Amino acid sequence: MNYNVNQKESMTKMLAPGAAIVFALMMFVSQVAAQQFSMRPKASTFAPQSGNNAAANTMFSGARDLIDDAQWIRAEQKFAQYISAYPQEKNLDQAMYWMAYSQYKLRKFNQSKETVEKLLKTYEKTQWKEDAELLLAQLPGQVRVKVDPVTVTVDPVIAPLVSVKVDPLEVQVQTPEVQSRLAEAQARMAEAQERTREAQERMTERMAEAQAKYKDKFNYDFNFDFDFDSAKGKWAANDDPSEFKIVVLQALFQSDVQRGNAVATEWLRPGSTETVTCKRAALRLLARYGGKAALPTILRVAQNETDLKLRTTAISVLGSMNDDSVIDPLRDFALNSQQTEISEAAVYALSQITSERAGTVLAEIAMSNKPVPLRKAAISSISGRQGEAAVDALFKIYDSSQELEIRKSVISGLSRRKSPRAGTKLLEIARSADNVELRMAAISAIGRRGGEQAVNDLMALYASEKDERIKDQIMNSLAYSNDPRVIDMLISIAKNPQTPIERRRRIIMILATHSKDPKVIQFLEDLLKQQ
Repeated sequence: MNYNVNQKESMTKMLAPGAAIVFALMMFVSQVAAQQFSMRPKASTFAPQSGNNAAANTMFSGARDLIDDAQWIRAEQKFAQYISAYPQEKNLDQAMYWMAYSQYKLRKFNQSKETVEKLLKTYEKTQWKEDAELLLAQLPGQVRVKVDPVTVTVDPVIAPLVSVKVDPLEVQVQTPEVQSRLAEAQARMAEAQERTREAQERMTERMAEAQAKYKDKFNYDFNFDFDFDSAKGKWAANDDPSEFKIVVLQALFQSDVQRGNAVATEWLRPGSTETVTCKRAALRLLARYGGKAALPTILRVAQNETDLKLRTTAISVLGSMNDDSVIDPLRDFALNSQQTEISEAAVYALSQITSERAGTVLAEIAMSNKPVPLRKAAISSISGRQGEAAVDALFKIYDSSQELEIRKSVISGLSRRKSPRAGTKLLEIARSADNVELRMAAISAIGRRGGEQAVNDLMALYASEKDERIKDQIMNSLAYSNDPRVIDMLISIAKNPQTPIERRRRIIMILATHSKDPKVIQFLEDLLKQQ
């Protein structure tokens, strides 16, 4: 850690009191950690374009297709055009999110930040708020706090590392008092690193849940309509002939489903010369409008098509039809395909089918020997399903597997369940699991569930726990609860002379986030009087 000031004398004078910088640094790091630990619900599912403006639908869906194909430059331009051309559309918040995401992928971090901040300010109640906040959390940035006569900078808070710099000149600290103060500051920074590492793990979990939506390989609406520019005498949305054909096919489906089915099926027949873009649109339109009559065509493409994009599109739209007759083929794709994309599409499709049997197949995938990421995707899908059958499936997966990553994924899934049985299982793991990582993950999950029962469980765990690492994890999980009992407990622990000094320091940092509570203020004042 390098400390630089204009004069050595000013550095010595500043650090002689010592507590000012240390306390300010403690307060700042606590606020950063609090932001990192903020417990947000699962990101909302992708909301399709729902406006009634046909031209707007065309432009929006075209932009979403560019996201699907990772054409970030064109996607940013297309969404910017959409926002400018249709300022009254209902889903501008969604368009702004995807424009910000495109900017992020292009490493236009400042523009992405501006777009996200505008989204959050303009649409305070948007269902894309959680997604936007997750995206904002990934952006590089700086936060500064003034401590006269120097500036302490934490930059950038995007990794489990906090560094402190003071400009512009280096200084050698020689006095014992200054060395002591710096040692304390270093200890606090090491502690902050550990807490931000834990926060990063939580953020990784959040991002894993949101990742499918960020990529959104399979799930988006394909509302292609057309926009005739009478002033220019041509189609304004795009000059792409495929787009115009898709618009016409959608109009045909809306006018006469049977004829729409016939044309879409012809586009998808073996040997068809239609473009891949047209064929993918035909699959989505068949799934949306075609009903059971469209299933044989979509299944044939899913099973026999050689183009990978077409196959994955066909497999994924099977799920949107929510028909149990496709569960067996989807199970076969997920468990027997050697292509990761095919298995992923099948798991995604199964997640869209609401029947209990689809949940059973997802559990089978989770307990298979398929790659861990695919199994974790199945577990995530199960954890979001309704009913106690999903809780039973998570229990079965946990008990049948000895793999740490799978068990931790189940624990994360249980944290999303409101079922009291899920809370009981997490408490059992937190108390008695033979792996410390599993115990700590369960404690973290109990904290994320929140509520009075979670506080009761964590406080009881702390009282009976002997392992110091576990006790620290319990404190972290309780840290940002506003329950008055938690504050009383933390103050009591800090007052206990038997409490290790490092834990007392950690508690001070936690209490700093409750700085307006009169009990906290009184406790801090009493501490200062004792020094």
